[in-house]
Amino acid sequence: MQFVNPLFLIALSALAIPILIHLFNFRKYKKVYFTNVHFLQEIQQETKKQSQLRQLLILLARLLAIAALVIAFAQPYLPASKQQKKITSQRAVSIYLDNSFSMEAVATEGKLMDVAKTKALEIASAYSQSDLFQLVTNDFEGRHQRLVSKEEFQKLVEEVQVSASTRSMAEVIARQNDLLGENQKMSRDAYLVSDFQKNTASLVQARPDSTYSWFLVPLSAEKRNNLYIDSVFFVSPVHQPGQPVSLRIRINNASDESLEKIPVKLTVNSVQKALASFSVAANSSTEVMLSFTENPSGIQYGQVEIVDYPIVYDDKFYFSYPVLPSIPVLCINKKEGNNYLNALFDNDSTIRFTNSQVRQLDYGNLFSNSLLIVNSPEEISSGLAQELNRYVRGGGHLIIFPPAKGQVDTYNSFLSLLNLPGYAGTDTVRQRIAGISLESAIYSDVFEKNGSGKVVLPENIDLPMVQKHYVLRLETRSTEEVLLKLQNNQPFLLSASVDKGRVYIFASPADDKWTLFPKHLIFVPTLYKIALLSNPLHPLYYITGENAVIEIPADSISETNIYKLKKLESGYEIIPEIRKFGTNVSLITHDQIKDAGFYSVSRGNKPAAGLAFNFNRKESDLACYKPSELEQQISRLPVKDIRILKERKSSLQREIHQIKQGTPLWKLFIILSLIFIACEIALIRFFK
Repeated sequence: MQFVNPLFLIALSALAIPILIHLFNFRKYKKVYFTNVHFLQEIQQETKKQSQLRQLLILLARLLAIAALVIAFAQPYLPASKQQKKITSQRAVSIYLDNSFSMEAVATEGKLMDVAKTKALEIASAYSQSDLFQLVTNDFEGRHQRLVSKEEFQKLVEEVQVSASTRSMAEVIARQNDLLGENQKMSRDAYLVSDFQKNTASLVQARPDSTYSWFLVPLSAEKRNNLYIDSVFFVSPVHQPGQPVSLRIRINNASDESLEKIPVKLTVNSVQKALASFSVAANSSTEVMLSFTENPSGIQYGQVEIVDYPIVYDDKFYFSYPVLPSIPVLCINKKEGNNYLNALFDNDSTIRFTNSQVRQLDYGNLFSNSLLIVNSPEEISSGLAQELNRYVRGGGHLIIFPPAKGQVDTYNSFLSLLNLPGYAGTDTVRQRIAGISLESAIYSDVFEKNGSGKVVLPENIDLPMVQKHYVLRLETRSTEEVLLKLQNNQPFLLSASVDKGRVYIFASPADDKWTLFPKHLIFVPTLYKIALLSNPLHPLYYITGENAVIEIPADSISETNIYKLKKLESGYEIIPEIRKFGTNVSLITHDQIKDAGFYSVSRGNKPAAGLAFNFNRKESDLACYKPSELEQQISRLPVKDIRILKERKSSLQREIHQIKQGTPLWKLFIILSLIFIACEIALIRFFK
């Protein structure tokens, strides 16, 4: 036991006063003489002993009453189990208030967000008016990066709302370290008020400053059940007007209860397209497939929706994608076009096919096409090679048919720019195409599958003959994919990704003197699927709160214009940063998109693209660390002055006082003093 005012203990010298009074009792006794009073002498001796005992008890009660009163004024207390560092007259207190979506869960006292705000105010009330405070939330606002008075801190806490921003505990602690480190002359305390989700609140990678006192205030929800949409994706990346398409929806059940017959709804451009129901086991996920018919060409805004309470931010999932009226394909020829290519693409409404002679080629028109076909010109000039290199690396798709006669070295020079294998020489041995990569996107849905969902080609399948072909030089560590393979295991068709684009290399020209491939049935799905897959792929959605980089097709961008991102539902608008790399133009949001929903990218008054943003799903899994698990993490940290303030019936303010100042005992000694005074009165009145 220690004392706040130990000098008051000098007053214990007042104990001598009742002692002196009892020792020097000046009352005079009068003697009365009786004859033969032997029996009365025995009574007198007994009464005298009782009187002495009574006086001693009264003396003891008075001494204890005075001692208890003096000790109470000295303010005794029991020091905390962990001795606190020597404190100065002023403290700097940093309080992290978790305002993520998971704080919408319900506890016995209400929503966790409201409970957290109450706890933050209780912490502030445990400190004096001269102390300074910092509020930290997941938003990392600039106005919170400073110390404020208690009154201003209370106002800031009242203004805190649930936010879509998600921060790891390591980021939060680093934020607190930065500000408190600037105030080294003050005692520094840091508090973390959170539900400590396992997805974000790991303390292992955090580095709390060992010169601060750290306090964890874990909050617990009554139920941690949540059903949410995790992601969506299309079965096929090809989108054509009026064609059927299937959308897969991944739904997670983060609860201990199995759910059955939960409805899920799909709308596209505000029109309901599909409705289904699903069942999902506890703590597991399921996939729901919804099929619908594509709208006419244009930007499509889709939304998938379920109903779940109380966590509702992840019950809607937004996505967007374009449906083009036709896919532009340009064929670069020596002189006239190829009859087989013309027959395949000319009469197809989904393909806008154009032929151009290599000497009359408009380089500026290359980037407006989704697919370029180099149809065996005699050479590839250095200028054309540079433009094709820029086209492919910017996201274009390219098919190369080698020349029947010409300078193959110019083809190899161009392929070396792309770091792709070139043509070595001519092989005139007749052989068939013997292998097809059935797992590739080109052929995955061309052949009929058996009952087990696999494609098994017959041994005697009729594949085209190749009279002669160029040998493609493959390296041992080559990452190219062989789509068609000859009987001698040499590749006939290679596919390779180059930066954001893709290149398809044939070993023979589309000439029946070299191969019967253009006359075979396999020619149609091969070229047609390559054309369909050349349609530019756009992300179906982006995540809010992240520094999203949005790429716009090069032919729709002009450097002199200002581009804007506008939320369709509310009209919220930002001007993103624009960066141009070669033919690529990127829009960078710099964490300005806070709300989920649909956004349009406009150039002036003309729409250039449609985007969808969704909230981060890290907050959807409500699994949180228990206090015992937090203690295990704390034991692995180098910081010793860190503790958990567990939920108790007593107020948080009182608990902090006890930690900082120990357990006060002055009230106890006041009560003891009153008890001893009552004992003295009882002895005087009733002990005759």
